[in-house]
Amino acid sequence: SSLEDIESKLKPLQDQANAKLKAVESKLKPLRDNATGVIFAPKLDNGLYLIGAGARTKTIVKLYAVAIYGSPSVLNAISSFPPGEEQRREAALALRNAARTLGTFDSFSPTTSIVLEMAFKADAKTVAEAIAESVKLRYGGSSSDIQELESLIFEGIKKKGGQATKGTVLRFDCSEDGVNVSVDGILQGMAKFNDMASAFVDVYMDEKAVSPTLIDSCLDAWRGKEAQELSASLLEQHINSMKA
Repeated sequence: SSLEDIESKLKPLQDQANAKLKAVESKLKPLRDNATGVIFAPKLDNGLYLIGAGARTKTIVKLYAVAIYGSPSVLNAISSFPPGEEQRREAALALRNAARTLGTFDSFSPTTSIVLEMAFKADAKTVAEAIAESVKLRYGGSSSDIQELESLIFEGIKKKGGQATKGTVLRFDCSEDGVNVSVDGILQGMAKFNDMASAFVDVYMDEKAVSPTLIDSCLDAWRGKEAQELSASLLEQHINSMKA
């Protein structure tokens, strides 16, 4: 049938686009958080790219390593800025705006993912409360929404014995629909509230972000000529693979 003819003509184009994207992606590197030694992969299974990695510390205790993953449009938002201190604030603001603007018409991947790896053993209640409290300070909605987010984190950790032991991975996929919570790769559920995802991203990206080293890492990794070329190529190949 004519539909099969069209598909058979499109397949080589799709294969070609995918091959080009893979070639560009092969230049991506994992990042290591120096404080905890945790290494984060350059790409997530949802197609998002590693922007930076840092740590959340309290006094001298390293609580967890944290990474942020985003679409090529987020990478491009930072890479247009020169390295160095002069435009650092502007670059940090552009990063925050791009990472928290979810599901917009021009974004190719309407999700930003935050991945935490525990560096210190803590119980479910402590971890869930600490994360929920940070989101609450930045969220304009109801406190019962925050309780739902807290209980998703709590239940996810409870399933693995009630302790977030060293190496436990918490992942938060932030989209227009809300915040998807996973613990050690097992999806716990979604806190489906408008603007909660942007508030969650702000915990790690705003002026009072809980991990300044994460923002530093993003700005170090994606500014400069090489980063600019790589992020532009990723964006171009993403557009091409969507057209093919």
